[in-house]
Amino acid sequence: MTSTTDPRRARSRGKLLDAASSLLLSGGAAAVTVEAVTRASGVARTTLYRNFPSTDSLIAAAFQRLLPTPESPSADLPVRDRLVHLCTSITTLIQNAPMQQSMIGWLAMGRSASDDDEVGRLRRSVVDSYAAPLHEVLSAAETDGTLVPGDRDLAVAQLAGPVVLARMIGLRPFTPRDVERLVDDFLRGRMAGET
Repeated sequence: MTSTTDPRRARSRGKLLDAASSLLLSGGAAAVTVEAVTRASGVARTTLYRNFPSTDSLIAAAFQRLLPTPESPSADLPVRDRLVHLCTSITTLIQNAPMQQSMIGWLAMGRSASDDDEVGRLRRSVVDSYAAPLHEVLSAAETDGTLVPGDRDLAVAQLAGPVVLARMIGLRPFTPRDVERLVDDFLRGRMAGET
């Protein structure tokens, strides 16, 4: 026998997430309080706690709902063009989306999380949304012999990390030329036959 979700609970959860998402967009994570969410959603506090054990788990679920993903490049492009396209998309998301900055900052504040809770799922989703498309490009280039195989997580940090750090500490935004230099510097160390 399969279990189904109670439609009333799903409706309540949806209303809570709608309210929390709206509050995140208008006021950031600090605006998402139990009082504000219950008032905006019309859902009782006890129902909120039945769906979300903490405010952090509610904020994480709302961020998850709003999480944009980088635009994937065409698979028939050369590896440099694919990486430039993908890194440009990631850069645009990080630099131009206040929600991305807010979410990354919120996660970086050290919220405790296990893999089984909303914060842990959000953290994994953020990592996966940036890492998965980069892993795909790198894997294909390693398989076809264009790139020397290497640590793909380190590659993600090398390609996306500088943009995240620049945004978080208030350095100037990356330009398209900066993104190209970032990719070219990375490729200089990983191109097959050139190491």
